[in-house]
Amino acid sequence: MVIPGKSGAPAGRGSPEEAFMTFYNEVKQIKKRDSVLTSKDHIERLTCPGSSDFPLNQFEVLQMDPEVPDEGIKRKFRQ
Repeated sequence: MVIPGKSGAPAGRGSPEEAFMTFYNEVKQIKKRDSVLTSKDHIERLTCPGSSDFPLNQFEVLQMDPEVPDEGIKRKFRQ
């Protein structure tokens, strides 16, 4: 029997449901691991060289040129 909206792939063989559960379990593990970190720890984890997490470039996040004066950066951050 084929269920509408399903890929027809058996569970456990690359089905969308299995992919979602794998992703969801990874998110839960990361959340549990990071729940003990302080704000300062989170910032250091994300900005340190060689971080295994998503590389964070502050200028890309703010969509700014690194040559902008500090006042311009502060203004954009507050926005």
